[in-house]
Amino acid sequence: MEKKRNLGIDILCCLAVLMLLGLEYMASAGFPEGTLDLRRDAAPVAVRMFCLAGASLLSACSGYVLSGRRFSMGYFRIFIRLIYIYILCSLAALFLRIVVLQEEMTPAEAVRACIQFTATDTGRFAGMYFALLLAAPFLNAAWLGLKTQKARLSFLLITAAFSTLQPMLLVGDVYLIPEWCKGLFPAAAYLGGTYLRCYMKSRHLPLRIFLTAALTVLQAAAVLYISMHFDALYCPWLDSMAGAPAFLTAMLLLGIFHSSKEGRSSVHRFFAMAAGGALAALLLGDPLIDCMMPALTERWPEVPQRLSAGILMVPVAFILSCVLGLFLQLPLLGIRSFFRNDESEEEEEELAAPRPRKPRKRGKAEAVVPERTYIHPQSHARESSPRHTIRVPVTAPETEVALTQPREDDPPGVQKIELAQPEEPAAWEEIPEEKEDEGEMKVYVPKSGKSVQQDDSVEELLKKLEQ
Repeated sequence: MEKKRNLGIDILCCLAVLMLLGLEYMASAGFPEGTLDLRRDAAPVAVRMFCLAGASLLSACSGYVLSGRRFSMGYFRIFIRLIYIYILCSLAALFLRIVVLQEEMTPAEAVRACIQFTATDTGRFAGMYFALLLAAPFLNAAWLGLKTQKARLSFLLITAAFSTLQPMLLVGDVYLIPEWCKGLFPAAAYLGGTYLRCYMKSRHLPLRIFLTAALTVLQAAAVLYISMHFDALYCPWLDSMAGAPAFLTAMLLLGIFHSSKEGRSSVHRFFAMAAGGALAALLLGDPLIDCMMPALTERWPEVPQRLSAGILMVPVAFILSCVLGLFLQLPLLGIRSFFRNDESEEEEEELAAPRPRKPRKRGKAEAVVPERTYIHPQSHARESSPRHTIRVPVTAPETEVALTQPREDDPPGVQKIELAQPEEPAAWEEIPEEKEDEGEMKVYVPKSGKSVQQDDSVEELLKKLEQ
């Protein structure tokens, strides 16, 4: 309930189960009767032929939902949950049949009924749903293997043609298509739901509603027309859920309720709970209807009256079955929530406690870089405040660096060279003078002064010095 739900798909799941319960209610009420009356039987025949699309609709909803999910352990958790619900609801249904309806059944027959999905008349639909869940990963793989829309449409049409035309192509007493192909109709409906999820863009609700009503009316007219020659209800696909009209009705209903919007409102939660109890309704709805039928027969002895009362009694049986199924799921929900709480507490502890870093194995010749420290310029005035000091650990390079020279005091690649100290420039420069008889004479003139020639006399030199 915490996740977002698709309201249209939840409504369709509930509608599919109501349609299947409606079929069982009409059979328990005694319809069809022996003689045929067009005025009396026209509306019930139309409703019955419409309800035959319930199995295809349930399969199409499964394809619509499961085709967009990745199959992992969550898929097997869903499967285990459904097995748990099936076992408990089957035991409850057997209890109603043996204790309330006073049916004689040995323990071996009860066990065989649970294993063979025959604990109730609607249990075969639960078996069909389980088989579809097991085949879903393979159907998804085949669907994803086809890359183009035309290839996927061809695959869908071929599967639907072999499965839905089988009960309709009857010549004499021989079916043109083998009978085992009829068992492919859940897979065809599953692929139909997958195709509509992928490629249906616009809804066109008025057109689809009109086509659904027209298809139901035409199918009922065809059944009544064929039955007129036998003076009783007869048609090759009268009791078949694999007929092409049932498949087309399911696709049209899915197109009507198709919506990509999800939500968490109270309406979404209500239909999500009803859809969660749909499997329980399939298993418990039939014995509840059988329990109510003696009182209904006593109150309304005629079949048309009981059929009219079914408009109210079928939803009542569905709601009671869903409520009972949800109560039976409480132990499972408690166990799941207990484990979920433990997992959430472990995750919180892991998030709160810092994870110890694994020491990294260092190579022999790997260069080690020390930790660097950045000090804010203003921290010199306040050395006691540690918030201006940032220590940045520098990780070692990914590639190992081999040292090609022995370790010295200086870093590798640096060579110490001692340069000669430059001498201070002298303020005066010594200029040698030619030796004379009076003796050697040294004259000092500034470097930046005028040029001095050796032929100048002393007086001229003095003048130049004064200048």
